Amino acid sequence: MENKPAVVVGPPDDIGLRKVVVDGKPVGKVWSEHELQNALKRAGVAPEYDIEWRGGDGTSWPARSWGRRITGAVMAVGFLATAAMCAWIGVKDSFDALTFAGRVTGFFFLFMTVVELIAFAAVFDYWRKRRTRHSGPALLFGALVQLFVGSVLLLMYLANRERPTDLQCLALFVGLVLSASWSLWVLCRRRVWSVLHNPGRIAIGTIISTVLVVTNLAYTQVYLPSVSRPLVQGAAEIGMPSLNRDGTKMYVRVRLHLKNSGQVPVHILGSIYWIHAKLASDPKDKYKLIKPGELVQPPGRELNPEEEISEDVVVEIKNPERLDYEAVTAQVSAYAFRQDRMTMTTDFGRSGTWRGKLKREGKDDDPPGPLPANKDYVRYQSDISQSSELLNLTRGRERVTVWWLYRTRPVVYVNVTSPGEKTPFNIADPTGQRRDVDRYGLAFVRGSMAQTPYPQLLKEAQAQRPD
Repeated sequence: MENKPAVVVGPPDDIGLRKVVVDGKPVGKVWSEHELQNALKRAGVAPEYDIEWRGGDGTSWPARSWGRRITGAVMAVGFLATAAMCAWIGVKDSFDALTFAGRVTGFFFLFMTVVELIAFAAVFDYWRKRRTRHSGPALLFGALVQLFVGSVLLLMYLANRERPTDLQCLALFVGLVLSASWSLWVLCRRRVWSVLHNPGRIAIGTIISTVLVVTNLAYTQVYLPSVSRPLVQGAAEIGMPSLNRDGTKMYVRVRLHLKNSGQVPVHILGSIYWIHAKLASDPKDKYKLIKPGELVQPPGRELNPEEEISEDVVVEIKNPERLDYEAVTAQVSAYAFRQDRMTMTTDFGRSGTWRGKLKREGKDDDPPGPLPANKDYVRYQSDISQSSELLNLTRGRERVTVWWLYRTRPVVYVNVTSPGEKTPFNIADPTGQRRDVDRYGLAFVRGSMAQTPYPQLLKEAQAQRPD
């Protein structure tokens, strides 16, 4: 008589799968009676067979299909969203970040993309037949990476924005954190790490790696911007004066300098020079503006380490012998930012627009009510990109605006805000640009003031007057 194969169906596991063994050899795990019959057919078992049921008879199939599918779907969506986010940041930063540390961070995000894709694939195995014993730990690592990415993005978003504006990004970051926390809760209840040989060592390695990555991010994104400042120096020199033949005009040559004495390239956002005559007869010690101008044209020009920009300006003073001037003064000032902190569009230098044109276009209310009606200015404006895509994502879109202000003491004023945000014009507030200083290494350059007594200039000019 032919021996019938010994078929054993084990008890349901934590997700309802029952192990099938034929003649001592496992042939798979099944969810239902229908899958059991298909598994026995594949194993070559004839229809006449006896089944030894363990942990429940043929009616015990606690598969909980809907709960299992919903749990797997939520995890899969979280892993896929995290992988897409990491891939977006990693591809851009690994090749286009302005700093070496930013590019290293980009490659790390690409590594986390691979981890999330592996976890995404493991979802379909763990929540179905569990043919791979390491699919559970893969989900655990994927959830840890998702929690790390979501937490970093959320914390950087809250730290870099004074008030939330992009609610879609905020909702995405919060969703990643909540989804990862829930996934970890589910996986820890199932003790998915129990299949590993040395789970303690793996956990210690993961913690150490995470600490190193967090330290690198804090060093590159927080510490370096706070201690690194561009070093740009400005100076003015008043040269030898001269008179024309009839003595009705005196010409004074003024040499202006702007030099990058630091170790990193910078961009000159805006520059200005002014030459004043100090009035000797005025009790309030007032000045008369003789000549203002821009030293660096077009603005936005790069200035490499040890590179210097110099320009000679000739000032014309009419009827010099009749004027009651005490001294002639000259000074240069500028705004510079580190090249490794942000980039601007190429048309920044051509974006200069006078207030009159802005008024005709209905755009003279930015900044709101900055000047009296009789004052004029030129405005330069450009969208900017951060030093890395990670910062672009967490800080959002920003725009730099430079005002070249024409008045008794001309000045340059710089402001970085989100597009559409209007900041009141306040030159007297030194704390208004503190955030920009920390983020972009923005530096205000106030050159040394050159001052020469006017009687001395007039005397030197008369001594060289042509016969």
